[in-house]
Amino acid sequence: MMWGVPCDEVMYSKFFIYFMKHAGAMPFDAFATSEGTYLPKARNMIHKAFVGKSDMPYLAMIDSDILLPPNFLETLMAHNLPIVGGWYKDKVKHTPTVYDFVETKDGVNYFRHREKEGKGLEKVDAMGAGCWLMKREVAIALGEEPYDMNSGGEDMVLCKKLMDLGIPLHVDWDLPMAHAGVFYV
Repeated sequence: MMWGVPCDEVMYSKFFIYFMKHAGAMPFDAFATSEGTYLPKARNMIHKAFVGKSDMPYLAMIDSDILLPPNFLETLMAHNLPIVGGWYKDKVKHTPTVYDFVETKDGVNYFRHREKEGKGLEKVDAMGAGCWLMKREVAIALGEEPYDMNSGGEDMVLCKKLMDLGIPLHVDWDLPMAHAGVFYV
């Protein structure tokens, strides 16, 4: 397992407390992170290290503002899917970061935000990349630097690439994550 943690903002101390307590990292696992704060570049650095410098079978991409439940890794691995993740709420709308593809227009991909969470395991068009478990063959198929902001958010760009490659993306609605910084008024 390679644990990839893109540092896209101030690192939350709660993340490392929960990560070390619940992730199940083993001494033989690899760890990749970045010093940069530009998220597509940070994700690409981690992805490239996974594809080019490791032989690990999985990449767990975990954002520094996502707090993990204790069973997340075992749950995601048990699905044995090419790429699968838990879900969390958007910091602005407070709705799931799960999306349906609408169209590509003038080189920009458009997605519709889901308003409510679902149930069980579901194949989806797109979701936030804050907690993904990706198999090596998926990472290789995507290439060394698959994240960019040229036609939407970097995670939406990657999701569209998955769609174009015919690689299914799944969300486990029974695996909610806490998104640090989501506050309700």
